[in-house]
Amino acid sequence: MTRRSAILVGCLTAFLLGAFGLRPVQAVTGKHQLRIGVLAHRGAATALKMWNPTAEYLTSKITDNSFTIVPLGFREIGPAVARGEVNFVLANSSIYVELEALYGVNRIATMQNTGIQGDYNVFGGVIFCRADRSDIDTLNDLKGKSFLAVDETSLGGWQVAWRELKKHGLDPYRDFSSLRFLGSTHDDVVYAVKDGKADAGTVRTATLESLAEEGKIDLDAFRILNPSGDKNFPFLLSTRLYPEWPLAVVGRTDGEVAKQVAVALFNMPPDSLAIKAAKIKSWTIPLDYQPVHDLMKELHLGPYIDYGKVTLVDVVRLYWHLVVLVVAVLLLMAVLTTHVLRLNERLLHSKKLVEEARNGLEQEVQVRTGELQNANAELKKAMDDIKTLYGIIPICASCKKIRDDEGAWHQIEAYISRHTEAQFSHGICQECAKKLYPEYYSDDML
Repeated sequence: MTRRSAILVGCLTAFLLGAFGLRPVQAVTGKHQLRIGVLAHRGAATALKMWNPTAEYLTSKITDNSFTIVPLGFREIGPAVARGEVNFVLANSSIYVELEALYGVNRIATMQNTGIQGDYNVFGGVIFCRADRSDIDTLNDLKGKSFLAVDETSLGGWQVAWRELKKHGLDPYRDFSSLRFLGSTHDDVVYAVKDGKADAGTVRTATLESLAEEGKIDLDAFRILNPSGDKNFPFLLSTRLYPEWPLAVVGRTDGEVAKQVAVALFNMPPDSLAIKAAKIKSWTIPLDYQPVHDLMKELHLGPYIDYGKVTLVDVVRLYWHLVVLVVAVLLLMAVLTTHVLRLNERLLHSKKLVEEARNGLEQEVQVRTGELQNANAELKKAMDDIKTLYGIIPICASCKKIRDDEGAWHQIEAYISRHTEAQFSHGICQECAKKLYPEYYSDDML
């Protein structure tokens, strides 16, 4: 922060304190400074006016410590706790639940209020529109309308209303023509609806009554939607009720001091200035904030943003032994699968070799068969070409003629030529030559 900004902030703080007749908590020499962060849901000035007397009371009761109120907006309170800028925090119940989950803050007391019907330590939300809006009478009539709220982190100023809208089947993020969060104060939401800047809106219970008591609005100018029939709750109400704001101690704060603060709050006189300024009856022991947890679970807020969603980390954390077993089974299956694949590969290779051998054998058989067929054909042709004589052949002892099966006699040359492929060429032997041609052949010539 620059020096100029610091001067402006100091001037503004002085103006607010003077305008409301407040005086800051003075630092006492030698006292340990403790800061109480307060959610300023109706603005910093209202927060200082309501809670400065409480800081003064604690300073007077707890020696060696001086308490200061630090007004914080909806978006400022979480970072202030994270940075250790406050020792205590007073905020709505859902912000407390989230701070508890994130930073380990611990509630030490809960506000106790009083009303016409008696004491109460719960609050809720009120959903409203202008009384002259004849087209809006129930929550279902809000479909297609514009809607205002103070901040998405506001329990009484948005989240409790959102839960009721959801119960009636409405999704405000989808079913409204527009949904805006002013990011300022509940009072501004009321003024905006009154001025017609939105069709409807929602604020924390008691806001409308406080503004009416201060003379800033007329309650009859507004219509309450989904009015509650709870006669024990003294304010206008449209939602379920939830435990009031807790005062929580931040983890870095001394535990003994936190105990002293709790005791001092429990013993705060009901007619003290601190009680009157805060507009409460007293402080009581911390309540059970399970209803707030239930709301945040249903709406998936804060620490429950992933509620109901099962992540891989959740499965491993909750079922690690089963995960180990499954992984082991998968590894075993992978090993067996690899072994089977290798066996199949070898089997396919062997099958391929057998098929190749079979195909080669079939080809060899075909070749050999072809060769045999060719040889048989050649043999048949040779057999066809060869004519043989066999058996007893009748032949004349004198002239050497041969008798056929029909009894006819044939010259031996004609018979053999007819029954074989043999052909004759004629010549004369020596014996016949001497007989036939003695004049030409003799023993001396031969």
